[in-house]
Amino acid sequence: MSEPTEQTLTPGLRRLIAVASALALPIAAWATVRTALGRPGAAEALALAVFFGLALLAELRPVALDEDGRGSVSLGFVFILAALILLGVGAGVVIAMASSLVAQLIDRKPLVRTVYNSSAYTLAAFAAGVPLLVLGVAPVSDPIYITAIAVWSGAAFVVVNVVLIALAISLHEGVSVRTMLAEEFRLAGPAFGVQAFLAALAAALWVTDPVLLVLMAGPLFTVTLYQRSSLASRIATRDAHTDSLTRLSNNRAYELGLAAALEGAGESRSELSLCLVDVDDFKRINDTYGHPRGDKVLVEVARLLHAGSECVGAFRIGGDEFAIVLACGEARARTHIDALYRRVSSAHFSDVGSATVSVGVATFPGHASDVENLERVADSALYWAKRNGKNRSCFYSPAVADAYSPDEFERRVEHQARLRAAENLIRVVDAKDEYTGAHSERVALLVEGIARQLGLDDEHVEQLKLAGRLHDLGKIAISDRVLQKPGKLTPYEVRQLAHHPELGASLLDGMDIRPVDVWIRHHHEHWDGSGYPHGLAAEEIPFGSRVILVADAYDAITTERSYRAASTPEEAMEELRRYSHVQFDPAIVAALEADLEEAGVIAPRELAQVVELRRMVA
Repeated sequence: MSEPTEQTLTPGLRRLIAVASALALPIAAWATVRTALGRPGAAEALALAVFFGLALLAELRPVALDEDGRGSVSLGFVFILAALILLGVGAGVVIAMASSLVAQLIDRKPLVRTVYNSSAYTLAAFAAGVPLLVLGVAPVSDPIYITAIAVWSGAAFVVVNVVLIALAISLHEGVSVRTMLAEEFRLAGPAFGVQAFLAALAAALWVTDPVLLVLMAGPLFTVTLYQRSSLASRIATRDAHTDSLTRLSNNRAYELGLAAALEGAGESRSELSLCLVDVDDFKRINDTYGHPRGDKVLVEVARLLHAGSECVGAFRIGGDEFAIVLACGEARARTHIDALYRRVSSAHFSDVGSATVSVGVATFPGHASDVENLERVADSALYWAKRNGKNRSCFYSPAVADAYSPDEFERRVEHQARLRAAENLIRVVDAKDEYTGAHSERVALLVEGIARQLGLDDEHVEQLKLAGRLHDLGKIAISDRVLQKPGKLTPYEVRQLAHHPELGASLLDGMDIRPVDVWIRHHHEHWDGSGYPHGLAAEEIPFGSRVILVADAYDAITTERSYRAASTPEEAMEELRRYSHVQFDPAIVAALEADLEEAGVIAPRELAQVVELRRMVA
């Protein structure tokens, strides 16, 4: 049972404690009075002291029933039951109540737990004494009588004690009563059964010679201490190989377990599959909902992993990374992974809603013949799944490994993070200058159209789009007065504004997104060498810079400003053509014109010329 406090008591548990205490208190008083009025002689007083001392010692050293600490028993039951048989119900109840109460006070258990457990022991001991009250006193020298009473009384004690403990745990932790009763009887039943016969033996030994009981108690406590020590050792070993959050085996256990499983598969000439599982966007979950809720997601995912008879083990090997080892080949592994996705997709993650996972799978001996290579190829498969949309599985193939190695994927992830940081900066610029509010996005779209017309591949198109969005990044360092000035700029202000390409490139220096930073540095260089900052000319100007300049100029001409009206697309293209070979790369201007014609923004040039001739003739 977990440790309840006055503040954590549920209303139901509070009522249960009150009822148990109300029933136990008069029983304890009756037992105390009955024992005192019996005027025990020296022999009886000695027996009371010995059985109380042995019961107390046993209560102070209980033995856990399993490695999870879900329950424990003590030899106190042996001596309480023996006292009931030998000294009567009153004495047995007093010993049960006193040994439980004193032991918990010594261990400094919470008050509510001390009160409830002592009450439960008192009620259980009284229930165990009912057969004696019904049958009356019989000769304790009769072994058959002693055994029968021990079994009957022991059963009554166990039933009452287990029911009361199960009720308390159910009310405190929200577990069903039926489940708790089944679990408690499963754990405690056999142990109490053995102890009932030990109680009969203890009573018989006391009748024969009290020294024999003391001699028996020594080995019993020795066995108890050994059991506690052995259990503590097993728990320490388990904890060293168990993840404290998810209770799955940890990375150390994974290394040992995978090596052993691979060795076994090799000896038996059987197949083995390694499945690496990664929770998608887990950093976002932590950042959005907080780490406690993120931990709940990990616990729930861990619960869903370990399923199926072919599952050798499930492990948590990193923050949001898990591993499953399956004793099967690729075909059966696919079935397991499909089932895992069904479980994950149907699961509800508390406070988060839903979560997805990516899985990479490799098999032994088909894909690798040793642990190191099996992990490497499974890693490749996992990173391919992450790179291609997440929420999917990938079974290893050589093509996957060649396309996306873990190191390359890591570099891509870091690169994307740097790009997102740079894009956040341009949003600051857009907000700073009303004119550029959508200017960067429009330039990026124009740049994309030019790049498509020039037949560039997707990677270069994306680089150019990013450069288009970031080309005015340096304006973040220009004063608002200059950026938003409605009239003509002074020479000093012109020089100040002319610094923005280099300022923008400098801001990107530490982000390692070349050649974007180079393109931004030179996006005001002119074809004839009259631009800035370095006066580059023609092919000396980086290609991306030439593309940005044309797109930037077109958008500036077609956008209304406070000091002039916007030009039409046709007028803008006419101006760009006029300054080809002077300010602009003619090939880039032609590519923009072709893109605008395809999009229907401007009429084809031949048609425009015909329309103009007809207008002049008319």
